[in-house]
Amino acid sequence: MKSNISRLFLIAAGAFAMASCSENSWNNDLDGFEPGADMSDVQTVAVTMNANDYNRLANNRFNVALAKEQGVSSALKAVATNQYLTSEIPAADYIPNLLNDSLFSYFSLSNGSAINLTYRQVKAELPELMKNLTDCRMYTVSDADYQDVYGSDEDYAASFSPGHAPGANVPRLLKTAFPDAKAGEYCVVSYNYSDTDPAFEQEAFEYTSLIDNNLKDGDVVALKAQVTAICTAGMIVSDDAGSILVYGKGFSADNYKIGDNLDINATIGAYRNCMQIDFTKSDIKVVSNSKVKYPTPVAIDAARIKAAGANADPVVAVYGVMTGTVLVDGKYINITLDGTTTERGSIYNATDAQKEMLKDGEKVSILGYFTQTSVSKGVTNANFVVVNVESAAKAARRGAPLRVVALPSTGVNAAYTFDGSAWSAVDDSQLTILQPADYTAMGQKYGNLEGDLPAQLLPIYLKRSFPYTVADDVKFVAYKYYSNKQTKYACSQWTFNGTDWVDTVAADGVETVTNQFVKRDGKWQMDPSIEITLPAGRGQAYSATFYQACVDWVKNNVPDGSAYITSYGNNDYYTGCSAYQNNIDLRASAAKDQYAGYKDMSDEEVVALMKERFETQVCPGVLKEWYPNIAPVGDFQPTVTIHFYTYNGSTTDPQTIVYKVIGKADFEFVSCTWND
Repeated sequence: MKSNISRLFLIAAGAFAMASCSENSWNNDLDGFEPGADMSDVQTVAVTMNANDYNRLANNRFNVALAKEQGVSSALKAVATNQYLTSEIPAADYIPNLLNDSLFSYFSLSNGSAINLTYRQVKAELPELMKNLTDCRMYTVSDADYQDVYGSDEDYAASFSPGHAPGANVPRLLKTAFPDAKAGEYCVVSYNYSDTDPAFEQEAFEYTSLIDNNLKDGDVVALKAQVTAICTAGMIVSDDAGSILVYGKGFSADNYKIGDNLDINATIGAYRNCMQIDFTKSDIKVVSNSKVKYPTPVAIDAARIKAAGANADPVVAVYGVMTGTVLVDGKYINITLDGTTTERGSIYNATDAQKEMLKDGEKVSILGYFTQTSVSKGVTNANFVVVNVESAAKAARRGAPLRVVALPSTGVNAAYTFDGSAWSAVDDSQLTILQPADYTAMGQKYGNLEGDLPAQLLPIYLKRSFPYTVADDVKFVAYKYYSNKQTKYACSQWTFNGTDWVDTVAADGVETVTNQFVKRDGKWQMDPSIEITLPAGRGQAYSATFYQACVDWVKNNVPDGSAYITSYGNNDYYTGCSAYQNNIDLRASAAKDQYAGYKDMSDEEVVALMKERFETQVCPGVLKEWYPNIAPVGDFQPTVTIHFYTYNGSTTDPQTIVYKVIGKADFEFVSCTWND
C-alpha cells in the first residue's frame, strides 16, 4: 500500500501539541475561538481510523441518509468491508458525521479542537467489477427453488443437474427473489450442482429383507440393497428390512452415488453398539440406479440417544430426524439439543457439501441415519450420517416423509448481473469466485475469510489456480468476508508481476492520508489549514528545524546561496532566518557584513528585500517540501499560518504570516504583520 503521510503532518501535529500548551490569545480572531470561552476541552489530537471506525462511518444514520440522497448507498456499505473511502464517499462529506457520533472517542471535544485524522482512501475510481461485487446481493438456492426447477415437490433433487441447468433457472429465481433490483446490480448465487441427472423412474430391482437386528458379528450375507446416504468414510445401504453402515479401509465416496442399487456379498461386523458391513471383506457391485424412497423418519431426541447409549448390543442404523443447534469445533460438527447437555448429535465424516449446509450456531433439522453412540467427557454422542439439512422452521412445517433423489453434488458460487429486465451469468475471464471447496482447502471452516486472511491466502490461491499465467495478467477475486459479525462479499484486484500476485488496489489505488478536521460551532469540518508556532530563543528544537530548512533552501536553490550563509551554517541573510536564535534577524548591518552585494543598498532596501524573499520564495519553498500533499478541498482553500519572531537589534517582536493553498502544494502569499 502506498502511504502519503508526510513527515510534515507529524511536525504539524507536534506544533499543535506545543500550541495547546502556550498562550492562545492570537486565536481569538479565528472562528470557534470566542473570548472568555471555556477552553478546558480544546485539544489537538492525532487519530488513525480502525475497523470499528470504518464500520461506524458506514452505519451512521446521517451518512446512511446522505448516501441514499446521493444514490451511493452501496458504496457507503462497501466502506465497512473494504476499510477505505472512495470518491463516491468523500472524506469531507462523511467523516464529520463519524466525529459527531457519540460513540467516537473524541466526540465531546470543545469548539476550536482539531483532529489530525489518518485514514485510507482510493485515489481513483474503483474498477467496475470491484464496485459491483463488493457488498453485493447474495442468494442461496433453497429446497423450494429446486422443487420449482424440477416441477415437483416429490420428484426433485436438491441440486441442479445437466437436464436442469443453473443457467436456465437461476435468472428466473433471482427475478422472483429481487423484484426491486436495479440495472447494473450484481448477485452471487450459491447452489449445488451434480453431473448426474436424477432417475425418477424406478428400475426393476428386488431388494432383500435381511438387514435387521437379528444379524450377528461374523455373519456372511448376500444382499440386494440401495445406497441411501454417503459420507467420506462410508455409506448407508438399505434393503426392504432396514439399513446398515458400510465402513472400512479403502472405501471411496467417488465410486458410489445416492440411489445406486447394489449386489453385496459381505461379512457382518460390529463396532461398539453399531452393526456394520466390513468393506474390506465385501464384494460390492453396482447394478443400476433408481430413486430413493425414504421412510418416515423417527425422532432422534435425547431420550432415544440415552437409551441407545445404554444398549451394548450392536444394532443396525435407524433413519431419523434430529433438530438442534450446530456447534462447529475444529474438525468436529456436533448438534446440541434443547434441554440437555448430556446427549447430542455428532455428524459422521461430513462431506464438503454437508459442511456447507451446517453453519455454526444455526438451528437446523437434519435427516439421516443414526448408527451408534460414543461417550466423550460424560456426553453421549449419536453418530449421524447426513442425508439432508433443513432449517428448523421448515422442518416444523414438513409433515410428509422426505421424498427426494439425493444426488452427489458440489457447492458452487456464481455471479449474476441484472440489466434492467433480466438476470444473466457474469461472463468475464478476469473474474474468479472462491468456491466452498476453496475455503475448505484454505482451512476456513466457516466458509469465509476475515482479518488479513485475504492478503495472506489469495496470492497462494491465485498461484495454484492459474499456474500458467503471464506477467501483467489481472484477476478479480470475489470472496465472502466476515467483519463486525456480518458476512458480505468483497472483491479485490490482483496483478501478476511475473513472480507473484500483487493486490493492485492496495498497491496502486489506495493511499493513506492525514487530514485535519476542526470543530466550529459544534460541528466538525475538514480543514487541512495548518497553524504553526515558532517560539524564539536558543534551544527551541521545533523552531530550529523550520529555520534550518529555510537556510538549506537558500543554499540549494539560490545562485551563490552559500554567500548569504554564515560560517556556522545555521543562519542566512538572504532572508535573515536564524536556526540559532530561532527568529528572523532584520538587522541591515548584520546582513551587509555577511553579503557584499548589499553595500550599495540603503538599510530600508535591504530589510524590505529580505522580507519579500521570505514571503514569496523561501517560506513557500520550504512549505512545498514539507507539505507536498496539501490541496484545496472542493472550493475550500486551506491556509497555512505561521507565528514567528523578528529581531531588529533592540527588540524581539511577534509576527504572523499567512498563505492560501491555491493548488496542490501551491502556496500564495496573503499577508504578514511586519507589513502593517
